[in-house]
Amino acid sequence: MKKINIYLISLAMMAFSCSEDFSSDEYGGYEMLTDYMLKEYQVGAALRTITEAGSYRFFDAANSIWSATLEPHDHESGGLTESVDWYVSNGGSNEVLARTVTRSEMYDGPVGLPRMDISMSLTEAGGLVGGYAGGNTIIHRMVLNLTDGRSFSTESVSGSLTQSYFKSPFQYRKTITCFMDAGIVSAVPGLYTINATDSWGDGWNGASVVAVIDGVEYATSFNSGASYTQTWTVPAGASTMGFKFVSGSWDSEVDFNIVYSKLDGSNSQTALPNVGASPAVGFYALSVCQ
Repeated sequence: MKKINIYLISLAMMAFSCSEDFSSDEYGGYEMLTDYMLKEYQVGAALRTITEAGSYRFFDAANSIWSATLEPHDHESGGLTESVDWYVSNGGSNEVLARTVTRSEMYDGPVGLPRMDISMSLTEAGGLVGGYAGGNTIIHRMVLNLTDGRSFSTESVSGSLTQSYFKSPFQYRKTITCFMDAGIVSAVPGLYTINATDSWGDGWNGASVVAVIDGVEYATSFNSGASYTQTWTVPAGASTMGFKFVSGSWDSEVDFNIVYSKLDGSNSQTALPNVGASPAVGFYALSVCQ
């Protein structure tokens, strides 16, 4: 793949920030600085990011959807664009071709350049790359193919092309977060340890953290002292769970966190960081990567 002349592009962007606020007389009558760079210097091509949205959540894979609108740039205003190959991988491993978007499948954007809309759920991505785990990173990588045989992707650009106007990194990294919704959610088996503190040193004065497992409530019993630890087991056969805070008389003295580990005690991780004094009443969202 041919390298883009980053030096020329960087100089132009440093001077003009890729805006339309420059003298067209100085640049041969071109209306946009980007037209001048791509046509006169023939530096190659870029795949501009118009919009990018969405995130990947381990516990809501089907509804976790990443999407983007991309705009190919070449020195013939899209006339050289042939297609875009869309690859997906898990952290760069087992990269597979998800789809090829041809020029005929693209549409003309508001400035006459071609555009393409793409989207993919975490469920779809996982099926392509052979599975995933919480904390993994799904990478969407694009290859822009031109009709003259040249192709451009991540190894073709650096610096200014990934920022400012173009925003053309050619790849998008989406880390799979492990957040659960606050409330009653599908159970994740394991050991959930609450580490509670009281700044006054006399217990929680009626406040408590309650674990709700398959509809049964299990409350803390922190009646004295400055600290307290309790562990609840969510068994392998459990269907639902949730963790909530119930207010007491002196919530300004209250703080706690929740630590998760597997049923065998391994894979210990903070499921809920310290909430701080005067915790909000109600259910809390946990983060558990398996």
